Amino acid sequence: MRFFAFVFLLLPSIAIADDITPDSFANRLKADALKLTVSSVLVQSQTLYMQGTPMGDPEPLPARISYTIENNSGIPLGMAIKRTGVTAGPCAEVESGSGIELFDDALAVQLQRNKSFRDRVLRLVPDKGRVSGTIMMEKWGCKPSDVTGMTTVPVTITVVIANENNFLAVPLQTDAHLTVRGN
Repeated sequence: MRFFAFVFLLLPSIAIADDITPDSFANRLKADALKLTVSSVLVQSQTLYMQGTPMGDPEPLPARISYTIENNSGIPLGMAIKRTGVTAGPCAEVESGSGIELFDDALAVQLQRNKSFRDRVLRLVPDKGRVSGTIMMEKWGCKPSDVTGMTTVPVTITVVIANENNFLAVPLQTDAHLTVRGN
């Protein structure tokens, strides 16, 4: 129960800008300032056999989300992806990613308060710029049986954006085509 209380204490500092005046960072962003495009969500039932054990232990291949985020905000933005803010239908546990740095909730306060850390972690995306990458879901947490009968899935990727001393978490959502590959 204490864990949930701690999480709820962090959420307001992550999701809400400190300054909500008409000229604040959150209010200057248009509704279409950031655009998420997901080219594919791939869930595989294939397994990889690890060497070094007598029979080779089967390891499932992780599901993948291939994405592009476009910055149409009018200003350059530093971006990172909140690891616990990524979902693809019923799949929600992230293992790794490329394109934009993933961060855990424990680093959220450090990202918000420490500008030098933020400058190292956040990827600068200029206005009208794009960044593409792949998010690998946890290999045991997203199986073909979890998405049986689905042809599309809703995808949410929560990005943390920053411009100078301004910091904001923005959930981006879209529907994506689902591909399931089997053995």
